Amino acid sequence: MTSLVSRPDTGVAAMTEAERRTRQDLAAMYRLVDHHGWTDLIYNHISAKIPGEAGAYLVNPYGLLYDEVTPENLVKVSLSDGAILAHDPTALTNVAAHDLHAPVLAARGDLQCLAHVHTPAIMAVSAMASGLLPLTQTSMGFTGRVGYHDYGFGGDACERLVRDFEGFDTVILRNHGVMIAGRTIAETYVQLHNFQMACEAQVMLMAAGSDIAPPPQAIMDGQAKGFGQWLDRPGGPRDPAGCLEWQAALRLLARKGIDFHGRGA
Repeated sequence: MTSLVSRPDTGVAAMTEAERRTRQDLAAMYRLVDHHGWTDLIYNHISAKIPGEAGAYLVNPYGLLYDEVTPENLVKVSLSDGAILAHDPTALTNVAAHDLHAPVLAARGDLQCLAHVHTPAIMAVSAMASGLLPLTQTSMGFTGRVGYHDYGFGGDACERLVRDFEGFDTVILRNHGVMIAGRTIAETYVQLHNFQMACEAQVMLMAAGSDIAPPPQAIMDGQAKGFGQWLDRPGGPRDPAGCLEWQAALRLLARKGIDFHGRGA
């Protein structure tokens, strides 16, 4: 969707440390998605709530490529009505971002970050009647963890999306893409990485045209259980003290000279 909304800056108090860190991590997430080639020009969006600050989230300004996103130009938006709370008063935000992100972030207090992308592999799987199949070690980790949202905008689409996220952190948008949520920005990044890998493998397998040997159900169930334990492990994607995969990704950005810290860091 290309609908835009532009609203005046209402002004804010001095930025908290939690907001500063969230802006840095979310900007890093945008740069990592760009590095991996998971972007779609100026479209798609990744949002994040600021710990300790209810009623608002950060998202990219509409019109920028992902490699142009910085901690400073992320827009703070009201969860309730989409009003811009702090940013350049001429900023534009994509109405689709608010329609997709705000209802889920408001309904799921356990989630901090939500990413919406549609890479070719993810779009291909979203259009398959089977959805994501448990054919590889990576995809088996998503067994029982993926919801589905039928294509459509307007009407009750927002309410349906909230329902489709009940009990799931990954929701495939049929014939569209995916929305992946995390309790941390790090978890969202790692889960998006895994989901993209799983979709790429599935598309390759189906394109190969050979017989596919799915694993036994007991193996799939065990892998799904182990995947949950892996997410919750110390140093894992859900560890508030720090995620090893996320720290490695930040080192990658640093080696490439990509500054996601912003001014005054």
